[in-house]
Amino acid sequence: MQLQIMSIIILQLLLLYSIFGHVETTPIPPKVLLSMENTSSETNVLKPKLDLRKCFKDSDCEQHSWCNKAYECECEKGWITWHNSRHCSYKQSSKILAFILSFVMGFIGADWFILSRKDSLYILCGILKILLSAGCCIWNPLAARSKSRTATTAASCLSVTLTLISFVWWFVDWIRILLNSFPDGNGAPLI
Repeated sequence: MQLQIMSIIILQLLLLYSIFGHVETTPIPPKVLLSMENTSSETNVLKPKLDLRKCFKDSDCEQHSWCNKAYECECEKGWITWHNSRHCSYKQSSKILAFILSFVMGFIGADWFILSRKDSLYILCGILKILLSAGCCIWNPLAARSKSRTATTAASCLSVTLTLISFVWWFVDWIRILLNSFPDGNGAPLI
C-alpha cells in the first residue's frame, strides 16, 4: 500500500514539474544599432543595422555566453538561442538525464514529463504511457476473480498485448534519445 502511495506521489510531482518546472523565455527583438549611411537622394539617413553579437570581452556578451577569439558571442555549453528568444537564453535538456529517466522510470512516462517543457502533447503521451503500464498489471488480477475461462483468456491476452506495446514504446524512446531524435517539448535538441 505504501509503495502505491509513493508511486502516486512521484507521478504527481513529475506531472507538476513538467507543467511548472521550466520558465519559458520571453521573445524579444534582436539588438538593433543605428548607423549613419549616406544615400544618393538624402544625406545622413539613419538605417537600422542588425548587431551580429560582436564583442571584445566577456562582459560585452549576454548571460550564458562568452567572447571567443573571433570576437563573437558564443553560447556556453547547454545554452542556445532558440527561435526569437534572447541570445543564449534557452537551457537545453540533458540527453543523459533523459536516457536514465527513460531507462529507470520510462514505463510510467517520466521521460515524457521531464522533456515536455509545458507541451500538452508530451504530457498526454506521458499519461498514456502510465495508463498502458497500469493496464499491463490490472487485467490479470481482474481475470483471476472471474470464473469464466473466456474472460480469463481475454484478460490475459489484453495484458500481454499492453505489456508488449508498453515495452516497444519504452525501447523506441531509448533509441530516439540515443540517436538525438527526441527533442524537448519546444523542439530543441537535447545536449
